Amino acid sequence: MTLPALPDLSTPQDELAAVRARLIAVRASLQKACQELDAQIQALDELSQSAPRDVSVPNLFETEPVPPVSEAPPPEVSWHEEPTTHIVMEATAPTSLDPALEQATLEELNTALSKAFAQISGRHQWAG
Repeated sequence: MTLPALPDLSTPQDELAAVRARLIAVRASLQKACQELDAQIQALDELSQSAPRDVSVPNLFETEPVPPVSEAPPPEVSWHEEPTTHIVMEATAPTSLDPALEQATLEELNTALSKAFAQISGRHQWAG
């Protein structure tokens, strides 16, 4: 809470009286708030004293207990191994691309890379 700054002592008395009245009002509201807080604390203390001691209340981040690793069942092991099969495919002869398609693809790639580089360079301050 930020309290108002005290005015300079050379200010007229009526301004000092207004500041004094505001400070008294702030003090009164703080005293009332403290009384309300004391009443709430006392109510909580009475509630905790009247609650049975053997009842456990779960915490906000309390989780179920995790069984130890030694109690976990062992993973099933399959002793039956299947033979490994290797497939070798023949290489195909390279085909020629349509020059117009190749040029369009390269231009599209260049445009995408230019946009990406512009975004990246806009985010970072490059040391010069």
